[in-house]
Amino acid sequence: MLHIMLDAYDCTDTKTADLRGVYETITKVVDIMGAKTIMPPVLVPYYYGTTADDDGISAFVLLKGGHFTIHTFPSRQCYFVDMMYDGFISEDKFRDVMLKELPATSSSVASVDRRFCIQDQNKDMRIDEAKDFGPHYMIKSNEKIDLDINKIYDVLDRLPPQVNMTPIMRPVVITNKVKNPKYISGITMIAESHIAIHYDIENKSLFADIFSCSFIDSKDVSATLARELGIKCENILISRGTKHTNRHALRDQVITRAARWRENIT
Repeated sequence: MLHIMLDAYDCTDTKTADLRGVYETITKVVDIMGAKTIMPPVLVPYYYGTTADDDGISAFVLLKGGHFTIHTFPSRQCYFVDMMYDGFISEDKFRDVMLKELPATSSSVASVDRRFCIQDQNKDMRIDEAKDFGPHYMIKSNEKIDLDINKIYDVLDRLPPQVNMTPIMRPVVITNKVKNPKYISGITMIAESHIAIHYDIENKSLFADIFSCSFIDSKDVSATLARELGIKCENILISRGTKHTNRHALRDQVITRAARWRENIT
């Protein structure tokens, strides 16, 4: 159960602001990676939010035991991608395919094997709120739990405001198959990015992701989800978009220099 995360910066490709372009990207990448989708892609444009730079396109498709999400921020010239899948996927291939479809001057990629105890992987890192885009909380239940579609939907519907996030759609929750499903998967888009829950029916285990640009304490996030589900959880915190603020500031400097010609004609 590999979870790959790609953060891409200095991306000027116009597809990041184009619904058709993002749609074609998500379908092509999934096909090349050989991942099994269990639904068609869904695109959610986000415009006229409280922060103009947060405008962009969120897209997702649920996979067997996981998801593939793309969050674009055209004015920031960056995008963030996640692929979690119950099956073989290559980190190197994923990076190469994504950067071919949406070229970026610089990028970072990381992966986590969600099958094992996340604390054993020592992925926790310190968040720098002045430089990072946001935190990504990977949560795993450490005890068996009985869940159904209705419960997962209810949790996803109520969770965003409880952890200081702004929902931009209602949740989507489905099984990976009509007959004899192995997983129940649910996801909802928030202005900051996404919240996803994947439940292994046979093993009664749960994996959840909360990716946000709101810097809130990971213990609060994990505790809130655990309270909603009535179980104990463990989590790993990964910083996304490291040094993003500095990159955006650099772009502002370039804009300022490019406009200096006006000073010469006064």
